[in-house]
Amino acid sequence: MQFRYVLKDRWPTLAWLAQGNKSDHLVTVFHGRGVETTPDWFCEAVWDGEFSRGEFDQTDVVAGSGGRNRDNDIVFVAPGNSVDRLQWLEDETAIYVSNSLSCLMAFTTATVDPSYSRYIKDANSVIDGLDRYKPTLSTTRGDIHLVYFNNLVWDATGLHKRAKPGLGRDFSSFEKYHDFLQRTMAALMANLRAKERHFSFKPMGTLSSGYDSTTVAVLGKQHGLEEVITFEQARAGHNDSGADAAQRLGLNVHTVDREDWRKEKFPEVPFIASYSSAEDMVFLGAEAHLRGRVLFTGYHGDKVWDKLTTYLNDQIVRGDPSGLPLTDYRLEAGFINCAIPFFGTRQIRDIHRISNSPAMSRWDVAGNYSRPICRRIAEEAGLPRDSFGVKKKAVTVDPFAGWEVQHGGGSFLAPESRDDFLDWIRRHRGEWIKRKRIPPIASVKVNYWINSAHSLVVDFSHVLSSNTPLWHLLGYPAYQPHYLNLYLFPWAIDRMKRRYSN
Repeated sequence: MQFRYVLKDRWPTLAWLAQGNKSDHLVTVFHGRGVETTPDWFCEAVWDGEFSRGEFDQTDVVAGSGGRNRDNDIVFVAPGNSVDRLQWLEDETAIYVSNSLSCLMAFTTATVDPSYSRYIKDANSVIDGLDRYKPTLSTTRGDIHLVYFNNLVWDATGLHKRAKPGLGRDFSSFEKYHDFLQRTMAALMANLRAKERHFSFKPMGTLSSGYDSTTVAVLGKQHGLEEVITFEQARAGHNDSGADAAQRLGLNVHTVDREDWRKEKFPEVPFIASYSSAEDMVFLGAEAHLRGRVLFTGYHGDKVWDKLTTYLNDQIVRGDPSGLPLTDYRLEAGFINCAIPFFGTRQIRDIHRISNSPAMSRWDVAGNYSRPICRRIAEEAGLPRDSFGVKKKAVTVDPFAGWEVQHGGGSFLAPESRDDFLDWIRRHRGEWIKRKRIPPIASVKVNYWINSAHSLVVDFSHVLSSNTPLWHLLGYPAYQPHYLNLYLFPWAIDRMKRRYSN
């Protein structure tokens, strides 16, 4: 098998789509300008190995994606996390694999059912783990398959999943796990700065007042990280700035207004079209700082590093879908989402054992917000105990329920997006009628009252423990859309596909 490359100037810079012809096994890769291409491999990725060797298919420490000709098989490499993915579709003559759902649907002219109301609930099922999420999306061209974490191999027998290597590391003590994190960060830094890259990256961190980003920033600083972005406010106006920690660590900080995303035209589209929630839209305001960056983030730290974690299997069970909405947006903005807590996460039982070991008691704090591994790493780097990890906050935009609905009016959409979406609902009324379903009322006021009632359920769910049967019965309502928002995904995917029209 061999690759043939076709540059698509107007595509998002890091997007790619591979079309494998079944007759001759020629793989044509259509790609944006930021995708690295060689005779044997292509990528928009960073990993813990020498860049020039292109062995990102031989590790689970990889962010971004790509493809590799390995022993005459094609290995399509998924990110070593579940905040990104691959998607593929097959027909009689070819297989199609892409790092963008919008790209894949535009290229294959696939469409979805506008009247189906469970898209985001299906998509967010990935938080239940790799063995429990809904792996397909129904379209007019057949099922699109969603692949998280595991790689895809195209060989003489067809296309199938292959587990990544990386299990069996020695995480028997804090020191050994910390050493793994240090070696990982050092290797990633060397890879992203490799002089062999045609499109070089620079590191960028995120920093809030919480545990996870602070831990990642400390690890990054020790290996050459110089800059971070921070959002001054969290939900409900709480201060969540990491500026003080950045100053103490000697990092340059770029402060971003949490509401800057509202200034852009159709800002929600790439986030919703990623087939997820849209809570990470706040990063739109940081776009000027993200281009050409490997963004080191703390996604999934809430499970990997929390002392009270109860999901201790190797299936990567998450607390929420945060990070996933960046999947399509980052390809346009030109950055790689490198979520450090995912590396080694399949051995979460070993990491949890470290967090609860007597050796870590000095860094354990009272209450249900304790992450001893994070606290030890940060405090040993010189951060005072009361300067981070005091209270859990969230800077993300929660578009489907809760505080954002109550304080943002009848819809979280910007005015131009709202009007376009309502018009889209009206134009597609026939799709509901054809399927013998009742079309929704395209009204901001109706949507507001239903959203407000839903937010009461959300507020009630927040006082429950996530381990109670009632919490699960409510279906984690903070991340489930309602009424008009049920149909935001098909609207957004219609709009996003236009960006791959050439």
